[in-house]
Amino acid sequence: MPRIFIREPNHFYTYELPVVLGEEVIVGAAPTCQLALPGVAGLSRVHARVVCRQQGYVIEDLQSQYGTLQNGRPVQAEYMVPGAEYMLGTACIVLDPESVAARAQEPVQESTPTKPKVRKAPVMKKNVGGVGSSGAGSGDSKIEGAELSKLAKKYDRSGTKGGSRLTVVYVVLLLLIAFYAGVALRHWERTGNYLPGILSDGGSTRL
Repeated sequence: MPRIFIREPNHFYTYELPVVLGEEVIVGAAPTCQLALPGVAGLSRVHARVVCRQQGYVIEDLQSQYGTLQNGRPVQAEYMVPGAEYMLGTACIVLDPESVAARAQEPVQESTPTKPKVRKAPVMKKNVGGVGSSGAGSGDSKIEGAELSKLAKKYDRSGTKGGSRLTVVYVVLLLLIAFYAGVALRHWERTGNYLPGILSDGGSTRL
């Protein structure tokens, strides 16, 4: 089964790709994505997709904020090169060359639109000990899609609260600065002093 390797700064996953022509995998931080990676820095909620085609797999950027890069080069839509690294934020995706070679020897399945397929939540393997050649290790554990949804909701809530508090602080500071500037300007027009309490040219102090 063709698969991709997903490497984050502290985690490593494997994900099996579809083999039916036209089927796709959406990658992003939103829990509704087939391949959901919440908490990855620089990853948009709906970042990119991988589509199964006759000649291989196509990776397409979905107008993400920071784009999809391959060796530092922006990628719009192109066939994935097995073994090449594609950066989606701080997450790195690599198409496994061995699994692609095995898939080339199997017959390609045609899509059947009259019988829609219900996609289950993805199951990804995690190897905390490091990246292995086969993508598996003794520390592998399964992360269910429901757990990713909880992590995504927690991440979104924390980000929203922090952003709203900072916005309130900035607004209050701007209002205070504007108020003080108005008072200083009005005082200068009346007394000739720039700020209340500063000595004027005559040497007297005006409050």
